[in-house]
Amino acid sequence: MRNLLLALTLFPAVVLSSSPAQTAADGARSDVKLTAAIRGGQSTFRIGEVIPLELSFTSTAPGKYQFDNATYDRSGRLHSETFAVEPRSGWDDPLELYFRSYQCFIGGGLRGIETLSNKPALVHLELNEWIRFKEPGRYRITVTSSRLSQNKASFLSSVPITSNELAFTIISPTKQWQDSTLKAAIAVLDGPAPATHVRLDQPDPRPQAAKALRYLGTPPAAREMARRITGGERDWEFKLGLAGSPSKDLGLEEMKKLLADPNFPVTDLFLDAMSVIAVPDDAGEDRPAQKVKAEEQFRQDLALAVANKEGKARAVSANTIVEESAIRSHALPADLKRRLTRDLIADFDELPTAKQAELLQYRWPALDHEEMLPLLRTLAQQYRDFPELREMNAYQSNNLSASALQHWYEMAPEEARSVVIQEILRPKPRFNASVLGILPDKDLPEVEQALVEHLSPHQNYEINANLASLIERYATSAIEARVTNFLDPILGKDACDVQNPLLAYILKVNPEGARPRIETAMAARGEGFSGCNHMLLTEVAKLQNHALLQDIAINSLDDPDAEVVAGAAAYLKDYGSAAAEDVLWAHFTAWSERWKGRESEFQLVPGQRLAGSNLMQALAAGQGWLADEAKLRRLGDLSVGPEQRQEAVEHLRVWRSRPWMVQYIPVGQGQFEIAQYRALSLQAAKDKLAQFPRGSIFEGYVGPDEGELTALQELAHFAGEHGLTLRLKHE
Repeated sequence: MRNLLLALTLFPAVVLSSSPAQTAADGARSDVKLTAAIRGGQSTFRIGEVIPLELSFTSTAPGKYQFDNATYDRSGRLHSETFAVEPRSGWDDPLELYFRSYQCFIGGGLRGIETLSNKPALVHLELNEWIRFKEPGRYRITVTSSRLSQNKASFLSSVPITSNELAFTIISPTKQWQDSTLKAAIAVLDGPAPATHVRLDQPDPRPQAAKALRYLGTPPAAREMARRITGGERDWEFKLGLAGSPSKDLGLEEMKKLLADPNFPVTDLFLDAMSVIAVPDDAGEDRPAQKVKAEEQFRQDLALAVANKEGKARAVSANTIVEESAIRSHALPADLKRRLTRDLIADFDELPTAKQAELLQYRWPALDHEEMLPLLRTLAQQYRDFPELREMNAYQSNNLSASALQHWYEMAPEEARSVVIQEILRPKPRFNASVLGILPDKDLPEVEQALVEHLSPHQNYEINANLASLIERYATSAIEARVTNFLDPILGKDACDVQNPLLAYILKVNPEGARPRIETAMAARGEGFSGCNHMLLTEVAKLQNHALLQDIAINSLDDPDAEVVAGAAAYLKDYGSAAAEDVLWAHFTAWSERWKGRESEFQLVPGQRLAGSNLMQALAAGQGWLADEAKLRRLGDLSVGPEQRQEAVEHLRVWRSRPWMVQYIPVGQGQFEIAQYRALSLQAAKDKLAQFPRGSIFEGYVGPDEGELTALQELAHFAGEHGLTLRLKHE
C-alpha cells in the first residue's frame, strides 16, 4: 500500500443526488463491482440511530484498477461517495447549511492507495454522515463511488462505479431509547481510555460513542456536544454533530451559557461551531458573511468574559483570543493585550507544552512583551536532561525554552547574555547556533575549549550536531587541531549535521586545510558512508561560502553519481559566480543530448531526473547571471520530458510578465523572490537587481510585517540608485 499526503486544495461542498442513477459507462464496466451492505444485517432503524454501511470493491481484472481507501468525514476533505435516495422526501443532508457557511474548504490528508483485485477492499461509513432521516418510512439507496482509477493514473481521474440498491425501514424513536442511547454514549466517553495497545477484536469504543451522540438529534444530545468541545480529539465530530442537529438552537443556547461559564475553556473550534449554528437557516447567499459577523461578536463576548474565568478555562480562553489576533494580524487594543497576557501568565502551566511553545514562537506579536518578561526568564532557564532530544516531549519543552531565551535576549540582552553562555557551556547543549548564535560576538574564545572537549564519538549525535554548530559559529583557529582530530576519521561517515558545520568551521579558519577534507567527504560513497556528499556544498555554503567550493562544485558536475551532480548544480544556482554559467550550459547540453528521445528511461535512473532539473534551474534562476528570454528559450529547446518542458515554459512566462514582481520571504534573515529568482539575503537581492538592464521596472507588495517594509524600502532605494524602479504597494 502507498500512503500519499495530498496537497492543500479548495473545493465546494458535496451535492447529494435525489434519485438513483447509473450511467451506461458504469454498466459497461463488468470487471469492477461495488457492493453496498448494512453491517450486521439490520434492516430497521430508528430516526437518529447510526446506520453503518460497508462498501465492498472487487475487480476481476487484477492490476487494472487502484483503490483509494480514505475514510475521512465530510469536514470538507472527502467527497468520494454520493448517495441516491428514494423516495425524494422525508430526509435531507444534515451538513448542507454547514457547507454553505464557508466560501470554500481546505482539503488534504493521508490516503492509502492499493491495487484492486478479486479480494474485497472494504470501506466502512455511516449513512448518517450524508443523510438525516426526518420521517418514518421505507427507503432505498444506491451509492456511487469515485474511489477507483486506472492503475498508475492520478486517483483524481476517477472511474465512477454505482452499487446495488439497499432497502431498509426507518421508524420513530421512543424517548426511552433516546435517553438510554445518550446515557450509554456519555458513559463510554467519560470512561477510562483503553490501553495503548488494544486487541483488534476490542477496538476503542469512544469513536462509536461520539457518533451515537452526534447523530441522535435530541436537545440533551445537542447540549452535551456543546459541553464537549473543549480541545479534545472528538471536537470536530461534535462540531459537525451540532451543525447537523435538529436541536442546534438548543445547542447554541447552551454554548452561550458556556461562553460566560467561569470554568469552561473556550477554544477556537468552539467559536467556529457556535457561529455556524447561529446563522438562521434562511440566510441564503449571505450565509458566509453572517457566519463571520457572528463569530466576531462571539469573540468580543469572550474577550469580556475571560477575566471572570478561572484556571485552565482562563488560560485556554485567553489563548483563543490571542491566537486569532496573531494569525489574522488583527492588532488588539493595548489594554486588552495587556489583560489577556496577564491572564495567560497567571495560568500558563495549565496549557499543554506544545501550546505554550506555539504562543512564544508564532503568537508573540499579539502578547504584551513587558508583561511576559518575568515568565521568559523562568522558561528560558528550565532545564531537563532528556536522553532523546527528538522525543516529542523533549522537542516541545526545548522549543519553549529556546523561544523564551531568544525573546528574553531581544528585550534585555545584557541580562540574558550570561544564560546564553551558560547554555553553550553545557556538556549537552540543548540548542544549536540557530538559537545560541544570537550573541553579536564574532567569536567566543571563552567557550571554544569546552565545546571541543564535549565533542565525542560516543556522544548522542544530536548533541554532537549542536556542538558542531556552535564551534562553527564561535570558535577560533585555536582549536583547529582538536577539531580535525575528531573530524578526519568520520569524514563521509558521520551524520551530516555533525560533519558539515565542522567542515564549515575549518573553511572559516583555514580554507586550504578545508579543501582536501571537503574533497574527501565529496568522494566518500558506498557501504558504511552517509551520503552527505549529495548536498554537502550547499549546506556548508549556508554557513561559510568560499571560492574553493565553486571549484569543487564545477569538478563535481562530472561525478558519476547523478545525485552529486544535482547537489553541485544546486550549489552553483545559489552561490555560483558568472564564471560557472558556461560550464553549466555545457553540462546541461550534454545531459539533454544523452536523454533526448529517452524520456521514459531517464526517470528510472537514480538521480538523473533531479540532476537534469537542477542543471536547468541553475541556468534559469542562478544568482550569478541573468537568464534573459533568449536563454530561457534555449532551455526550453534543451528540456527533456513534459515536466522539465513545463518548468521552462513557466520560467519564460514569469520573465515576460511586466512589471517584474518582487516578494519578501520571511525565512532566516529574509529572502526575496525577484522574477524567477530567489535571493537568499538582502545583499543577494541587491546583487541580482544590479544585473537587470537600467530602466527595468519592478513591483512589490508590502504586508503588515515591519521587517518586510524596512527590507523592501531599502531594496527600492538601492534600485533607484542604479537606474531601476521598484514600486511598493501596501496590501
